[in-house]
Amino acid sequence: MNAGIIATRYARAIYKYAAEKGQETLVNTDMQVLVRNFAVYPALRKTMVDPTLSAKQKMDILATAFGNQSDETLQNAIRVIVENGRAPYMESIARMYDTVYRKAKGIVIVHLTTVVSVDKKVEEDFKRIIPLKQGEQIEFQTETKPDIIGGFILEIEDKRLDKSVKYQLNKLKQNATY
Repeated sequence: MNAGIIATRYARAIYKYAAEKGQETLVNTDMQVLVRNFAVYPALRKTMVDPTLSAKQKMDILATAFGNQSDETLQNAIRVIVENGRAPYMESIARMYDTVYRKAKGIVIVHLTTVVSVDKKVEEDFKRIIPLKQGEQIEFQTETKPDIIGGFILEIEDKRLDKSVKYQLNKLKQNATY
């Protein structure tokens, strides 16, 4: 079965379970800790696919990766994942949970990349021009990258508007005839 389908199904099920208990935000915070730990400790991925480790050992390792502070709701979800042999998908499930959580809560991620840092007025100007559906809210993230030379790159969820000087120069270069 496709890893994306598995991660999506488990993430939705965990969200539904956590929401029933009123713990969906806490679970999302814990899942983000896990995602960061997978990035920082690549050996964590290897332990999840290691067939010599028992389900109990994998659950203990994941508990440590969560910082041993995860609540009972998440611990139950982890137990089901590991016991069903889906531990190798844990990182993907954690990432997908954030997507499911944001969609359910109406949170739209907007990422703005510029050459220099922008002030709050520029952020507010961008927030005003971004079309939102009723009840949606923006989580605005900024980043500076001097290599884009000038202009900006605006990413809204999976859409990208690249108005950087670097992009424009690359387009000119590609369309140039010699």
